[in-house]
Amino acid sequence: MATAQRIAGRPHVIHLAPVDVPSQPDATRRLLGELGYVEGRNIHLEFRNAAGNVDALPALAQELVREGSLDVIIAISTPAALAAYKATQTIPIVAFTAVDPVASGLADSLARPGRNVTGVAVFSEETTVKRVELMREVVPRAVRLGTVTTKVSSGAQSLAPVLETGRKLGFTVEAINIDDPADVANALTPEVLAGFDALVFVPDVVLSAQMAKVINLVNMANKPAIFPSPDWVSNGGFMSFGPDFSDATRHLISQVDRVLKGAKPGELPFERPTKFDLRINLRIAKALGVELPATILARADEVIE
Repeated sequence: MATAQRIAGRPHVIHLAPVDVPSQPDATRRLLGELGYVEGRNIHLEFRNAAGNVDALPALAQELVREGSLDVIIAISTPAALAAYKATQTIPIVAFTAVDPVASGLADSLARPGRNVTGVAVFSEETTVKRVELMREVVPRAVRLGTVTTKVSSGAQSLAPVLETGRKLGFTVEAINIDDPADVANALTPEVLAGFDALVFVPDVVLSAQMAKVINLVNMANKPAIFPSPDWVSNGGFMSFGPDFSDATRHLISQVDRVLKGAKPGELPFERPTKFDLRINLRIAKALGVELPATILARADEVIE
């Protein structure tokens, strides 16, 4: 009854992320609004982030839990979800994770998580492998392949399948690890990128927060790169393949709604994205001097000319 009264009033929901991504608050408010939640009227929303310092997430999560009166934590990224789960095993957590939540210790199973965490799991190692395969088709003579990560992605997922796939396809694969998000410009200089024939990016909320800068650096170096979601191509990237994150976020917020209405996270299955998108920017392809195979163009969901 206490839970029902709190939800009937104004539930307190905190959105926890490693970094501020300007588009996330608006998307969260819009999707909640479609379900009848109006900020300040029947829901209290807070957006908190670690300013790019992934190591600060555990302390931030503990601080939020100590403040009390929380109904749901929306955790964006595996590190944020793990930090929230370490801070509380009672407050419901709805997480957007890049990797298998069972393997990372957030759930007992996908179908029945069994704890206080549910959400959407991308299994990004699978789609990153696909990006490596696509890059081989696009640049058949490329040898040196760079995978770009930060602590959010490299610390939360295994790149072993990506490295193995790259080697099988004839790539020499090397990780470009960006430890400090403020150091993106130094990590992706023309001199650094000159050592690679092509680049593969993994889903990484810290890199997404600096999307325009990253795309500019990659394009200045004249390197073909494949990114994890369509918004990268819309903003001037060469190519992307991955889940439709807009659709996945809609499912995530739907789960928040179900929890606020009384569903237990441990009984809500972790969902996996069902929509995937291959997008290509022909203008960038031309600038790079890349002649795209007809088979790739035929498979693309969208070709930007």
